[in-house]
Amino acid sequence: MIRRLAIILLILALIPTIYVRQPWPPASRDHRVTYHDLLPRLVRQGMPRRFSQLQLVGAWQLTSRNRDFGNFSGLAERDSRDLVAVSDRNATLVFTRPDKPAPWRTWQRETIHPRKPALASFIDSDSESVSVDPADGTMLVGYEGSPRFHLFSPDLKHDRKIKAPVLMEWPNNQGPEAMRRLADGRTIAIGEVYAHWYSRRRHPGLIWPGLPRDNERPQRFELVMPEGYRPVELAQAPDGRLLVLGRKFTLGGFRTVVTTLPTASAIRAGARVEAQPIAWIADSRIRDNYEGMVATREPDGGTAIWLISDSNEMVWLQRTLLLKLRWEG
Repeated sequence: MIRRLAIILLILALIPTIYVRQPWPPASRDHRVTYHDLLPRLVRQGMPRRFSQLQLVGAWQLTSRNRDFGNFSGLAERDSRDLVAVSDRNATLVFTRPDKPAPWRTWQRETIHPRKPALASFIDSDSESVSVDPADGTMLVGYEGSPRFHLFSPDLKHDRKIKAPVLMEWPNNQGPEAMRRLADGRTIAIGEVYAHWYSRRRHPGLIWPGLPRDNERPQRFELVMPEGYRPVELAQAPDGRLLVLGRKFTLGGFRTVVTTLPTASAIRAGARVEAQPIAWIADSRIRDNYEGMVATREPDGGTAIWLISDSNEMVWLQRTLLLKLRWEG
């Protein structure tokens, strides 16, 4: 029975994401999110808190009655208190980091608002990556199955489409899962698809010299991941180091690896950049489909890495988990 269930899950993980829009207008406008602190129970159970170079310092399960909640595929730092997550069901969640003192605030809404309800099924909905410009708060969002990025105002009221037909070279369900605007101004996007049929390690990457412009042709590079792990998020630490989150699905469930790249300058035209693992997360008590990652600065100058999981609308099997890990490397 367990083996049969694992095979079914594997099939679901391999097929393209199908977006089913609920009746208009949204059934629930309840923006509240409940943070369930899991760390005390995990400690009592004796779960190891060190994963190679990462120390687990926080673990929460997030729940909400809002119908748009969950399925988060991208994570970014909005400001010194708040994080922002985007989902593959056309939703955005802004929430206070649970390591900050109360009061905590949460804000949920659809990312794209069609002018007419009848056009709802034609909008880009499968958002997989997000990057926030610290200078003005604008959000650059990458989508699977779409020939464009979207640039949103901080309040999501204004949306500018940026044509990027190069993204259509990647399959609908293996698009720009990992994307980030770096501190040097460049925009990097990495496909979940394999760059070559004969390798389960090499993935295509794109480089724009700044914020992408309409129809701008990016430079190309290749990212080399651990065998079978697909890149699902790119993040930059406050000290400039780059991190790539990798995910693999096996018959035993999801496996996660956090990797680092040599330097930001290693990403350049024609380069082949190898990601070096700094932590593997496979403990069944916190194992899940982690797709979002962001790195933030700690009060003492250290680096914290945050991971959020994609529940895939499978609440009986998967959860929306948020992990905080301190990078000791």
